[in-house]
Amino acid sequence: MNHSVRRSSNRKWFALGVVLLLVAVFLMSRHLGNLEPKAGKAEKLPVPVVLTPVSARTMPLEIKTIGNVESISTVTLKPRIEGQITGILFKEGDMVQKGQLLFTLDDQPIRASIAQAQANVSRDLAQIAQARAQLSKDEAQVRQAEAALKRDQAQLKYAVAQERRYAKLLEQQLISQSEYEQVLATKRAAEETVFADMAALQNSKAMLDADRAAIESAQANLQADQAIVESNRLKLAYCYIRAPITGRTGSLKARIGDVIKVNETPLVVINQINPVYVAFSVPEQSMDAIRAASNGKPLTVSVKTRETSPAILTGKLNFMENTVDTETGTIRLKATFDNQNRLWPGQFVDVTLALAEQPNALVIPFQAIQSGQNGDYVFVQEAGKAVLRTVTVNRVVDGLAVIQAGLKLGEQVVTDGHFQLAPGALIQPKVERLPAPEAR
Repeated sequence: MNHSVRRSSNRKWFALGVVLLLVAVFLMSRHLGNLEPKAGKAEKLPVPVVLTPVSARTMPLEIKTIGNVESISTVTLKPRIEGQITGILFKEGDMVQKGQLLFTLDDQPIRASIAQAQANVSRDLAQIAQARAQLSKDEAQVRQAEAALKRDQAQLKYAVAQERRYAKLLEQQLISQSEYEQVLATKRAAEETVFADMAALQNSKAMLDADRAAIESAQANLQADQAIVESNRLKLAYCYIRAPITGRTGSLKARIGDVIKVNETPLVVINQINPVYVAFSVPEQSMDAIRAASNGKPLTVSVKTRETSPAILTGKLNFMENTVDTETGTIRLKATFDNQNRLWPGQFVDVTLALAEQPNALVIPFQAIQSGQNGDYVFVQEAGKAVLRTVTVNRVVDGLAVIQAGLKLGEQVVTDGHFQLAPGALIQPKVERLPAPEAR
């Protein structure tokens, strides 16, 4: 009985405590509410902002991309003969001129071969002279043999005529047999003499043929030995390796004392860097604009190096690839630059291809542009308030947004402080005008 009475008493005290706590919370909230100003009476302070008027400028139409510097000509020097390097006449990284002597090879073996070949040439010339002298001598003998043959043929003709006449006289018994036989013997002797002359003439002509063959052989030897001289002289010239182009040398691949092999041992790489190419790629959609802008004249291309103190150089577009890269959808172009030792092969640069200029383009600072669900917008000042205005941005050039639609000349847009704005908010403006355009 006592336990039930005690539980009933505890419940009453707990309920009373809860009621008192709720009353205290209600009174506290009413008190704090009276301390706050009423919403209808709060004053909205203007937001400090920076305004910039919409300006009209002549803006360039250009394409910006990344390019890579390329050497117009790259040559890897290799030896054209085998030999030992005896001299290196430049330092790595030097600028060398076309025709400048860079390497020397051991030329003593080649000079010895030239001396031997020249001695053979002198011997061949002496043999030719001797063979020609013998030919002249044998030609004289041939002429003598031909003269003797003609003379003896005349005598034979006379002897034949005499023998016929004496034969008729013998038939008429006007001469004795002994007289006829004497004439007959003279005729036979003349025939033998003519036969001997003909044999001598043939022998002399055979000697002429031998002389001519000897001359031809000596001349062939002469030509072969002269070819050896010229070949060795060419090899001697190859002992002095010169720069084929004007350019900058790279690192040495061989040292003094190395034995190098023909067309196998690289010596040094020379890159022509003045003028120099800058290669870059643009989207294929830009091709029509590039062709229309060029109209038969080279377009201007400027590059900016990525250095602590960047250099800006200007060149001319002179090459467009004849095919579009099917993987990237871009086309490759090249521009030529008169290098001032600022561009290096392999270097990456920022490229700007100028196509044309757009006069009276409406521009505002790019930082005024905000992005929302419905596209780009800006805050424009109207009657001291910020009004949200949707805009169409054509492009951004050097920090300036070219506005295609949405703004008018002279309207003032918020360029700083817009992150605190809402449409219709009061603003406390500070007007800043665009800086003067840089000379291009």
